[in-house]
Parts: sequence; C-alpha cells; structure tokens
Amino acid sequence: MRSTSSKPLLWAVFIIYVMLFCFAMYRHELWGDEYHSWNIAKASKNVWELLSNIRYEGHPPLWYLILFTISKFTHNLGGIQAVHLCIVIVAVYILLLHSDIPVASRIWMPFGYYLLFEFTLLSRNYAIGLLLAFCICMIIRRQFGGKLLVYYLLLFLLTNTHLLGIFLAGSLHLYFLIYCAEQKEKAGLVILHGVLGILLVIPALSFVFPPADSVLNPQFFSNKWQLKQQAATIVLAPLRALMPIPVWWDGHFWNTQFLIDAQRQFPVLKIVNPIFSLGLLVLVFFILRGNKKSLLLFGVNLLLTFATAAIFPLTSARYVGFIYIGFIVAYWLHASETPTTLGARRLAGILLALQLAGGAIAVTKDIRYPFSNAYRAHGLFSEVPPSDKIVTDYWCLNVLSAFVDKPFYCVDLGQEVTFLKWKADVFKTVISGESAHYDGMMKYMADNNLRYVYFMTIYSPEALRKLDPQFVDCFKLELIDKREGAIEKYGDLYLYRVREK
Repeated sequence: MRSTSSKPLLWAVFIIYVMLFCFAMYRHELWGDEYHSWNIAKASKNVWELLSNIRYEGHPPLWYLILFTISKFTHNLGGIQAVHLCIVIVAVYILLLHSDIPVASRIWMPFGYYLLFEFTLLSRNYAIGLLLAFCICMIIRRQFGGKLLVYYLLLFLLTNTHLLGIFLAGSLHLYFLIYCAEQKEKAGLVILHGVLGILLVIPALSFVFPPADSVLNPQFFSNKWQLKQQAATIVLAPLRALMPIPVWWDGHFWNTQFLIDAQRQFPVLKIVNPIFSLGLLVLVFFILRGNKKSLLLFGVNLLLTFATAAIFPLTSARYVGFIYIGFIVAYWLHASETPTTLGARRLAGILLALQLAGGAIAVTKDIRYPFSNAYRAHGLFSEVPPSDKIVTDYWCLNVLSAFVDKPFYCVDLGQEVTFLKWKADVFKTVISGESAHYDGMMKYMADNNLRYVYFMTIYSPEALRKLDPQFVDCFKLELIDKREGAIEKYGDLYLYRVREK
C-alpha cells in the first residue's frame, strides 16, 4: 500500500531516472524499425492512407497515428524521440508515485532492462503499451465517476499497441471480470463486460492479420516452422524475459542472452538453461501465490505469449519482454489487494537484480557506442556531388528516406520508393533474386545513360559479394566511405561509386 512517508524518496528516484533517461535518449541513435514506422507515417497524406499503408505491418495503428500526427508538424526525427521520452516519463511517474508495489521493489524497477532500455530507449510501440497498462492498474480497483468509460478507453488503446499488448489487455480484463464477480456484480453484468472485452479486440486484430499478399502471411511462418526450434523458443522465453543479461563481451550484444549464447561453447547449458527458465517461473509463482487473481493474470499472459511462440519465433528481447511486464502488473495488483510478505519481496528483489544487470550493460554500451550509424547517412549523402546520381537498395532505403527525407531508387526493386512495404512478391524478389542488384543497376544506368552512379547500402564489399556475385563481378565498385561499429548488426553504412567494367 502507498505510504506518504516514502514520497520524498520516490520523487528523488524519479528525478534521477529522468536525468539518466534523458541523457541516454540523447546518446541513442535511431535504428531500422524506429524510422521504418516514421517513413510510413510521414509519407501518408491522410489517416485513411496511413491505415492502408500499415496493413502490411502486422501491428495495430496507435503508434503509427502518433507518428502521423508528429509528422504533420515536423520531419525532424528528434520529434519521435521527444514524444517517446514524454510517454516514458509519464509511465515511470505513475509506476513510482501511484502504484502499490512495495517501495523497496518500486525504486529499482525503472532502472531494469525493459524500463530503461528495450521498451523505453528504443522509440517503438511498446512504451505506449506500458503507459496504458500502468494507467489501467492505477484505476482498476478504484471507484470514481466515469470509471468504466475510462477503463474501456484505456483497454481499447492498449489492444491497439501490439499483438502482445492485446494479450496483456486480455489478461488484465480477466482480472477485472473476476474482481467484478467478487464485488457481487450481477452475473449478467459480468457477462456483458466479457462480451465488451471481446468486441474491443476486433479492430486491433484486423490490423494484426495482414492481407493475403503480405510477406507476413501464414505460409511464410509455416515454411519456417520447426518443432525443435519453436519448442526451444518457448522453453527459453522466460529466461530471456526475466534474466535479460546480454552477451556483454560482444559489440553486437542486442537481442542476445549470455547463458543461451554460451550454449555453443558449453553444451551442458542446453540442459541447465531450461531448468533456469523454469526456476524463474517458479520464483514468480512464489511471489504472486498470495493472490490468485494476480497469479492467473500472469499465467494467462504467459500462456498467450507461448501460444504466439508456437507460430512466430519470439527470439527478440522486445517480444518476450511482455512476460516481464505481465509480472509487473500482476505484482502491482497483488500488492494493491494483499500485503506482500517479506519473502515475496526478497524473491522480487532477485528478479529486479537480474533486470538491473541487463539494463546497466545495455544502456552503458548504448551510451558509449552508436546503436546504429543511420544518423550519419546525411553526411555520406553530402559526399556525392550534386550533379551525380545516388541509388540505394531495399534494406538501406529506410535510412536514406528517413535522414535525407526524400524518395530514392532501389536497385533490387527497380523503382523509386519512399518507404518499405512488406508485400510478398516484393520481398521474394529481394530475398531470392540472385542478381537483383545487378539487374536493377544495369537497368538504371541504361535508362539514365550513366557511366557511373553512387550507391549507398548496409552491405560491406564482402557481404555484397555473397549477396550478388554477378553484381560485384560485372561492376567496378569503389568504396568511397563507410560508417562502421554499430551495435545493431545491420546498422553500418557503405558508400560506393559503381562503374561498368
């Protein structure tokens, strides 16, 4: 339960967090998924066009609507981070100053991996989900005028953040239904609440399931489905979520977990890691067992995440992270109803220590090294003489479109575009077209009667040779400049001058 005596401490923690987070955000360089969403938003002329463009994304529209609104005032990418920073600060303020989580746990939560780095420092559709989930936790047990209207609005918005946001919203609504039944609400009213919850999900699901010609169609995932791999993903998901300590000795630490990575060198960990993963879930069980509704909330959210992993491989930290967020909201609601025991608080301290370790490693590295070199695209672009032509390829298009703010010709697409659209036919050409770069470059140079052209890509000379040997063999590629050393594996840039041999 909240105590006024702890307010000065919590305000101090909040101020420290804001200062640290603002500095970390200032030092963070935007990467592909962050400016991919931005490119779609700023290229859309109106809301209806935006909703049409994001049909291929597999995400509900809330974050895109926010970006669309920003883009009508500025095309400066700093606007994304400024708005995202405000969202994060409000979410952490609510967590620290308005939650019922024990103070000893609360003061450390904001500095963990997900609340200091993965869901907050990276400007995507996750922090808005945190904010909405925390708002629901703040009001779900309170009584005030217009509560139901506010509750369902928050729930609707949460379903429109992400597929995993839908699962979290469903888990919270199940808690709400049980709470209503405990408050002796009429059975018909509880059933009505259940039906309303289902109806709220339908608009978001229409965006989660993209059109048949999307690369994210069921066939795409069924072709990649392997029982052994999917089972391993499910078994190790709690380990990734609740012990998010990355491979700190690797420059490309993002989306790694040190124990899972160490399996290659120490095969015994293939047996030990599933035990660790199960042990972390047992830890959560003992923390939450004093309140069945909260334990059920966490369990349902976990099982829905596992169900997703059976189809879509949740190997990225941002996906499995909803398991940890499910723990936070479950722990919050547990503490709002049932006093937590000393043992439960100590066990929660173990989970928080693991989050703190992961957060410290990730943020320290992100401050010291460029997360992506995309922000240096304009500098490379300025090295091209104004009278000369520059082209790009599929995976670099987002970089140039975001930071130079204009469309570019993609050699492997054979056309000029402003943003990427995950259409199956386009993606198939890029992935399986053995000579896509060669064919596109030949066509562009012939159509424009050029002897040479500048070409910016994320591929090094060695990577280009593996990708399209004919392109490298039939053209003379002169490396003009490069930007290397990014944390994100595909965050480096290379500028070539390309001539026919």
